Amino acid sequence: MELTHVADSGRWLAVNDEIQIGELIYQVEDNVMTISHAEVEPFYRGNKIAEELVLAAIRQARENAWKVVPACSFAKTVFERYPGEQDVLA
Repeated sequence: MELTHVADSGRWLAVNDEIQIGELIYQVEDNVMTISHAEVEPFYRGNKIAEELVLAAIRQARENAWKVVPACSFAKTVFERYPGEQDVLA
């Protein structure tokens, strides 16, 4: 599985054997990234794929000096699991 960033549409994709199995959707406005959706195909759930997508978005925000608003409930959960990432919270 690999993570692919599609910057022009504000998405991170999880791809397995050239098939999209997960997606994270975000928007950036005024240096604030809002993570609005993270989802993984049911067959692949439980493998921390959505967590990896959220962490990739957090790394991207940190690299760009953006703050993050976790608008989707799963993104909020990831921030709770990883207190060391909370420095980027808006």
